[in-house]
Amino acid sequence: MSELADELTTATRSMLERIEIDTETPADGVSDELWNALVAAGFTSVDVPAEAGGHGCETTDAVAVLSTVIASGALVPFIEHAMLAAWLSGTIGLGLGEDVTTIGVADAGFVVDSSGDVIRVTCTVGDVVHVSPASSLVVLLPENEDSGALVATLPLAHEGVSVTVGSDLLGASIGTVTLDSVPAMSVAESSVTAAELRQRGALVYAAAMSAAAGAVRDRTVQYASERTQFGRPLTKFQAIQQRLASMAASTTMMEIGARRAVAADSSDPRIARSATAAAKVVTSLHSHEVAAAGHQIHGAIGFTSEHPLGRSTTALWAWRDRFGTEREWAGVLAAQILDDELDPWDLITGTTSGPGPEHAEPAPTERTSP
Repeated sequence: MSELADELTTATRSMLERIEIDTETPADGVSDELWNALVAAGFTSVDVPAEAGGHGCETTDAVAVLSTVIASGALVPFIEHAMLAAWLSGTIGLGLGEDVTTIGVADAGFVVDSSGDVIRVTCTVGDVVHVSPASSLVVLLPENEDSGALVATLPLAHEGVSVTVGSDLLGASIGTVTLDSVPAMSVAESSVTAAELRQRGALVYAAAMSAAAGAVRDRTVQYASERTQFGRPLTKFQAIQQRLASMAASTTMMEIGARRAVAADSSDPRIARSATAAAKVVTSLHSHEVAAAGHQIHGAIGFTSEHPLGRSTTALWAWRDRFGTEREWAGVLAAQILDDELDPWDLITGTTSGPGPEHAEPAPTERTSP
């Protein structure tokens, strides 16, 4: 972790200490106080380019803020607004305002009408997370035979917008947005494809799941150390020790996979894609095991809606399929070997000595203390 990432982590923790976080599950909306504090501190545009009004930092720095927020159990639209919408908008040189913005990908039947004074967009966007608190929507209009990809920012309060809203297990609003000839606030050509946006989403959610898993591990170890049964702490029982060890091992794999992928994000595209795919496979695969172990050791108290454990375990269950399942991203890894002829050893070590656009140095490796 860089020095700046350390400072951002410390600053975010200090912010969280001053704000009361409601961790009841499912949540009753987002934490407006925390979100306003994050916006005021400029933490929602950490890795947005400076020319787009951001700070121009690395993805690792933005993930430091994300991980700290997720570990606290707070529910805010940081992923959709700061890590995805602001990032995508930043690639075309535009920044976002202080109001909440979410993100989505238009269906294949979208229409862009540029015949009038303003450009109007007609499309349907599904699985839009945090759609209720959002005032605008950044939409990627995928590339097709006629044109390349476009990025459009659209108002959600327009009369041509209809939203079907539900919620996920965590309590975050999620829905389908239908836009009928809605005037765009901005439209620009984008170098980011739908596949690249999906990869970015997988990377961010892998980092989020690893942070949530870390919170479950830490909370469970603390509980098992403090809870006594038959005159001794739970940690003195061999079965509990074995369960804690297994959970800790799974969590560590999730954390290392996510950190490795974040570190490789700015490296050779093939290395970045394979690292993200591996991280998403590991985090999605082990998220259920970590959540189940946390609840098994906590017992009945962990299942109450008021207990903070549920905020983290429910996040693991709600997020494991976001931007692709472990099977989908395992298929990406397989395709790199079978179709792109990437050497399996290069895939493991993070190099590109085989066929490909260019060779690259290995991405930074993870080391753990003995």
